[in-house]
Amino acid sequence: MERPGEKNNRGRRDGRGDFERSARPRGKKDFAPRQARESSGGRPFPERRPRPKRAAPAASDDLCWGRNPVLTLLENRPELCRKVFLLAGAPDKFRDTVARLCADSRIPLDCVGREELERLTGGAVHQGAVACVAPIPPADLDGVVDALDPQAPALVVLLDHCQDPHNLGAVIRTAEVAGAACVVCQNDRSATVNGTVVKTSAGAAFRLPVAQVVNVGRAMERLKQKGFWIVGLDHRADETVWSGALPERLALVVGSEGEGISALTAKNCDKLVKFPMAGRTGNLNASVAAALGMFEWVRLYGCGAKASE
Repeated sequence: MERPGEKNNRGRRDGRGDFERSARPRGKKDFAPRQARESSGGRPFPERRPRPKRAAPAASDDLCWGRNPVLTLLENRPELCRKVFLLAGAPDKFRDTVARLCADSRIPLDCVGREELERLTGGAVHQGAVACVAPIPPADLDGVVDALDPQAPALVVLLDHCQDPHNLGAVIRTAEVAGAACVVCQNDRSATVNGTVVKTSAGAAFRLPVAQVVNVGRAMERLKQKGFWIVGLDHRADETVWSGALPERLALVVGSEGEGISALTAKNCDKLVKFPMAGRTGNLNASVAAALGMFEWVRLYGCGAKASE
């Protein structure tokens, strides 16, 4: 959609802000006291040698775990990978692929036991693969948007205080699949891209630009200046997402898990829409709502944001 005052060849907004379409049990055997056994001539138990402990990642390091996230890291952002730990006895094909990628980028690779991997990940489901990762630098929102074809449909997902890392990871995964240009989140009171986010995103956090901003309102204004329409998902809205077509250049705003979109963020949106619901739960999970909104846009315009030539 063109913003007001610009040439409009695909449709217009009316006064209401509508968008027109364009353990096993123990046995009964008793053991004599240890001292009695030794005094009666029994062989004493040998002293256990302490097992050497491997150094844990430095406090500044982050981790990602799971086969797919680790492979995605090595294939897309090897410069961020500091070390890889693989379970001894990992499948040959997976092990050989990881070994080749690590060798290509001169990344240390260590094969360890399951206990070591569980210690590193705190018991998370690691699938026998863990990587130490440097902090992922946030993307520059202006740089991402400026690289887009200004005449082509484009999608940006803007998260208003998304604090759950699982929701953030799920949104990033869906956004990457839908062809969004980037995901925008806040520096304050928001989840950051960590191992949980990477795992939940199935590694998409290494493919899709994720920008961090100090002020969502200012980011919305910058997107408006670049031709985007701001549409917020709010279960309190009067109109449904199907009341009118979503704009071609869309910044989709998704609120936090508990409170939804803040009043100030809602005020800065061009339009608020909701999904019709028959149950009494009240609202959808943030990542589910975001996915529905993104794929309504995909239904209208297809997947993918095109870069400018």
